[in-house]
Amino acid sequence: MNFLAHLHLADPDPGLMLGGIVADFIRNPEVGALPKRVQDGVQLHRLIDGFTDRHPLVHRSVSPIGEKMGWFAGIVIDIYYDHVLARTWATYSTEPLRLFASRCYNILASQSTIVPSDAQRFLQRFIERDHIGQYLTVDGIAITLARVSASLAKRIPRRAIWLPDALPLLVAADSQIAADFAGFYPELIAFVAEQRLGIKAH
Repeated sequence: MNFLAHLHLADPDPGLMLGGIVADFIRNPEVGALPKRVQDGVQLHRLIDGFTDRHPLVHRSVSPIGEKMGWFAGIVIDIYYDHVLARTWATYSTEPLRLFASRCYNILASQSTIVPSDAQRFLQRFIERDHIGQYLTVDGIAITLARVSASLAKRIPRRAIWLPDALPLLVAADSQIAADFAGFYPELIAFVAEQRLGIKAH
């Protein structure tokens, strides 16, 4: 799952929400220096990723783009699932998406100084670009995929790939992907509720 789902699943706990967003931008040795609840958010993010990566409905969503995108197909589906979540938001929340986004940006901005500088810079860009709002449209997803492509090209230049090339396949398979998401996401919500009870107990 991508950032919108991580925020939704961590809501309304500010520490969990921050940890869920910065988990991919913090190295393991840095996690121990974070406040306990933000550490819990990093842990929850990783549990969500593991559940998602193993789920058969997610595997089915990956299949239409697997040949073209290879190893990166899972990343693309994570992002496209956030597009499906954004456009079906009222199914999962009574709070309008625009209000949810504004509240998330305020929560993240108010805590940004407690995370390492790389994560701080990401949070600033995340808020300034209205990253959540971009999930609503296919054009916004194209921008997100292009941004991830640029980041991957810097980190692993030998495996550079242009992720927006997957968009025609995603649009063609949209009804199947949306159906997969509708089956998968309630199961993920239930899994996270159970995991949060365990985290709270500790």
